[in-house]
Amino acid sequence: MRRHESFGTILIGKSVLIREGIVRILRAKNFRILASVSCLDELTGPARSQQLLFLIVHTSDDFDLAIEQIELVRGQYPSGRIVVVADHYRQAEPDLAFQAGAAGYFISAMSCDAFVKSIELVMMGETVFPPAFLSPSSPAIKSERQDKPAPLAENERAIIVTTEAAAAPQLSPRELVILRCLIEGNSNKGIARKIDIAEATVKVHVKAILRKIRVQNRTQAAIWGMNNVLPIQPANNNSLLPAVEANDSFSNSIALVSAVKRIGVP
Repeated sequence: MRRHESFGTILIGKSVLIREGIVRILRAKNFRILASVSCLDELTGPARSQQLLFLIVHTSDDFDLAIEQIELVRGQYPSGRIVVVADHYRQAEPDLAFQAGAAGYFISAMSCDAFVKSIELVMMGETVFPPAFLSPSSPAIKSERQDKPAPLAENERAIIVTTEAAAAPQLSPRELVILRCLIEGNSNKGIARKIDIAEATVKVHVKAILRKIRVQNRTQAAIWGMNNVLPIQPANNNSLLPAVEANDSFSNSIALVSAVKRIGVP
């Protein structure tokens, strides 16, 4: 995709093994990897005028190290997009990451496809965070209620990842077929040819799907579908860390995109 090529991706983290695994996943999807380093001080070369995506790989209980790297990146590359990739979920970290300037907080238990789609959303100017971000005690939520500016640009939207099972929509069999086509990346014309219906009818169904699952675009719908429609695939084929079981209890809670709200906009 052109978006992948337009961004230069840089990985920062102490775990060489996890960084290498993520690099292989992203290169398979045509991401342009510029560097993989243990800390920002080792980074040389990328121009500040480039579009840069930084993945902060966090594998310890000392989140201060990750925050330090986020702040350094924000200071040296203010226009860069930053995502934290953690080995497991820790309650306070999403709030801290958001306040420091990160645009996303992902857990290694999520599937490779969901990981890539989430990164694509970050590249599009979205922010993606897990359920704890909705907590009333969240600093980000407090700042919104008090009309304080968030650390992200005002025209950026935050996609809050939640686990509201009660909000699961009822999709028709035809909508489920079309949702699977969206997950595969098919265009409206391609979907029309595949299931032998008019392209205008496909557009109507896509709009209905977006409305029912409460997302704003096809990419968000694909992420939702991968975690709520498609069956779980083998861990060695679908997870960021092979050691994490594909049916890990958190994999369901991190990946359901069901609420979209504006943050930092008066």
